[in-house]
Amino acid sequence: MMGHQRKITLGEMREMGVRGLLVYCSVYRCGHWGKIGADRWPDDSCLSDLEALFVCQACGIKGGDLRPDFEWDRRPIRGSQDLGRRSEAAG
Repeated sequence: MMGHQRKITLGEMREMGVRGLLVYCSVYRCGHWGKIGADRWPDDSCLSDLEALFVCQACGIKGGDLRPDFEWDRRPIRGSQDLGRRSEAAG
């Protein structure tokens, strides 16, 4: 049986020049997602460890799926939600 795969740390992500995260609701059918800056967490934070901090604002399910936002410094994508600086955000 496979365990939960460890994702990269924010430090590894920042070494690639990425400072933003895409946050997806953990419920596939919900489909809610948004963008958030990652500057509030230290370099040794794993994306997989942060996922439990998020609560979807659309369906209320706790837990998100975090991915590096390789286009973090570009204009917001139409239909996305900027999650700003909140401690718990939609996922």
